[in-house]
Amino acid sequence: MYPTPLSFLGPLGGKRILICGIGVESVAFTLAGADVYGFGGSLSQVEAVKDLARGLALRDRIHLQTGTMYQLAYPDRFFDLAFGKTVPENADLESGVRELGRVLKPGGRAAFVLPTDGSLQETVRRVFGSAVLGECWIGVEKSWDEPKESPNLNKACLSM
Repeated sequence: MYPTPLSFLGPLGGKRILICGIGVESVAFTLAGADVYGFGGSLSQVEAVKDLARGLALRDRIHLQTGTMYQLAYPDRFFDLAFGKTVPENADLESGVRELGRVLKPGGRAAFVLPTDGSLQETVRRVFGSAVLGECWIGVEKSWDEPKESPNLNKACLSM
């Protein structure tokens, strides 16, 4: 149904996207029309991508910082989309994925590139309720608006 994480996310033009673990793809998403926000653990990586964006006159549409997924400095329901490609070892995945759920708008989608047998896949399914599985990626859609107590937050989401 969706051959790639980008096909799952859909058109990027006019969307606000959160990049978890930034790299040069942040610039590509900006060139595709998205307003890009992102974070990464390496100051040198963040600065390198900012420099690249500045050189391409994209700096006003790309907002990057060092940080982690556990306490995102964005308001609730801020992002239309999210994309992640790195998962730190020994990470508190549950807290990070719940924080992602907080900042995604209802109907917002997230795609993560990851090993098919990883613990992130299990955590994402537990928090979002169900997921679309691709070859080495997983996609989810937020279908609720208010925070829920239940670990299975998404009762009517996407299925394979």
